[in-house]
Amino acid sequence: MKESKLISKFNTIDKQIAALTNVMRKIISDLGNIENLAQGTLTSLQTFMGEKEWGRVIKELKEKDILKDKKEEDCKDCKKEKKLEL
Repeated sequence: MKESKLISKFNTIDKQIAALTNVMRKIISDLGNIENLAQGTLTSLQTFMGEKEWGRVIKELKEKDILKDKKEEDCKDCKKEKKLEL
């Protein structure tokens, strides 16, 4: 290849890497913003519910998580696709 073609390809790749870098920076920034929003929402919910009710809800969620883990362990041979539960 000619030197000019190699330089042109290098410059194209360099531009693409710069674009990907900018996209990744934006994604990381957005992820941080989402984390802050989630923490603020949980804090507001905890304040609204009160300490006693919040503790009860957390305990219930932990129990559900433990039961879910046990079901998954019992079904290691299952080839079922996991679906999002709402």
